[in-house]
Amino acid sequence: MPEGGRVDEAGVRRTLAALELDPAIRTEVKAEGGRVGVLLSVEGNHFDPQDCLLARVEPGTTEAWMPPRIQRMPGEGGCTIGNALHPLPPPH
Repeated sequence: MPEGGRVDEAGVRRTLAALELDPAIRTEVKAEGGRVGVLLSVEGNHFDPQDCLLARVEPGTTEAWMPPRIQRMPGEGGCTIGNALHPLPPPH
């Protein structure tokens, strides 16, 4: 996304759809405050760390990352759309 541009949630959704991801990969997209957050995840076993990828698209930058293992543990909130839009601080 170029600096000064406008992030288009529908465009992000179209881009994800064009990837033809495996149906087991859950996608979630949410726009907030001029940026779009993306969550790609697969269902875990509720014991081991969740597998997920987060991304945030905003004017001038696009970031993609996997949260640290401790944040991906069940109940820690690392694999959420909220964490894509407002990243949790690094673990201690």
